[in-house]
Amino acid sequence: MEKLNTASQIPLYHQLKQIIIEDVESGKYEVGEQLPTEIELCDYYSVSRITVRRAISDLVDEKVLYRKQGKGTFVSEAKIERELISIGSFSDITTESGKEPSTQILGTKIKKPSKELCKLLTISRDEDVLELRRLLSINDEPFIIETSHYPISRFPNLETYITSNQSTYKILRENYDVEIVKAEKTLDVKLSNPEQSEIFECDTNSVLYLLKKTAFDKKDEVVHVSNSLFLASKVTFTFTVKE
Repeated sequence: MEKLNTASQIPLYHQLKQIIIEDVESGKYEVGEQLPTEIELCDYYSVSRITVRRAISDLVDEKVLYRKQGKGTFVSEAKIERELISIGSFSDITTESGKEPSTQILGTKIKKPSKELCKLLTISRDEDVLELRRLLSINDEPFIIETSHYPISRFPNLETYITSNQSTYKILRENYDVEIVKAEKTLDVKLSNPEQSEIFECDTNSVLYLLKKTAFDKKDEVVHVSNSLFLASKVTFTFTVKE
């Protein structure tokens, strides 16, 4: 076990950070592996808990490590890159990247739209909308909490077609002859609430990306609007501009 140099001008927490980084890079701690507890690290390196916490917190901020609420600290994997201006379905994009997508339906309900939804979907307050909440995972790791709204007048009985193992965009193509060809998106950040933190297995108030999307068909009519939440430590958004 490598000891820290108490005579060095380099702070102990920084020395500990470097040791952990080297251990990750050498493969001593593999991606997804849990680190020893704070108490164990204190014993290993003969340092205070404050020193260990400072080192771990810095490494979490730097995305080398991540915390699972109530479980411990783990080694992060490389961030998943997501093309910000893509319009393909989650299933198609994930499969094309060589990873395994999966979907869990968190809830569906028919409800009256808010004033904002009426404006986005160009419908009246008297019309119903389908609210679909899903958890989208990659290789069994939670990746997106998505909430989408569809106008029932245009997609009657849509809720009866929704399943955990089929792309919603595929359902729209095969059952309603509707294909998404354009999407307008805005990207924001927010902090996770307790429910979102439990789903993502992260600390409460972790940084999330909030991606708001309005999807259009070939007739330039709105098909649906959605809000998607991503754990910021797990994804990097990219975009390509062509001259």
